[in-house]
Amino acid sequence: MNRYLLTFVIAAALPLMNGCATLMSSVEPPDVHVLNITPLESEGVFEQRVRLDLRVINPNDFALMISGFSFRLDVNDARFASGVSNEAISVPRLGEAKTSVVVTTSMLDVFRQVMGLADRETLDYAINGKVYFANPGMRSVSFSHKASLSEGKAN
Repeated sequence: MNRYLLTFVIAAALPLMNGCATLMSSVEPPDVHVLNITPLESEGVFEQRVRLDLRVINPNDFALMISGFSFRLDVNDARFASGVSNEAISVPRLGEAKTSVVVTTSMLDVFRQVMGLADRETLDYAINGKVYFANPGMRSVSFSHKASLSEGKAN
């Protein structure tokens, strides 16, 4: 009797596991845009903390329950800051949400960026990372966004 019960449970679970795999393969990564960068009080001579205000856009036809981020921000093709956040946010289906995260950068990275600004007409940035989900059956998905700013306008 137990063998038949075990066979039934396995047969019933297989379509559920396949459904979870199908759900993950159909998740489009959210678009993550940097809205603002605000310097915070420094915790040391060589470290600078910065608050990034982000807009998260959900292109999916279902809400995303985000449980955290890990990411890296590059400015003008050089590392500027990196960070993680475990702040949970909900992004409605085909909608957007704003969130803020605190990241760490070194004074050397800041100095390098300031020195390089005089030679450039545009400010290019890229944010790359992972979004971690609280949705059942979903774990994480990578995201990437690049943009340029010139004469106060985003490209």
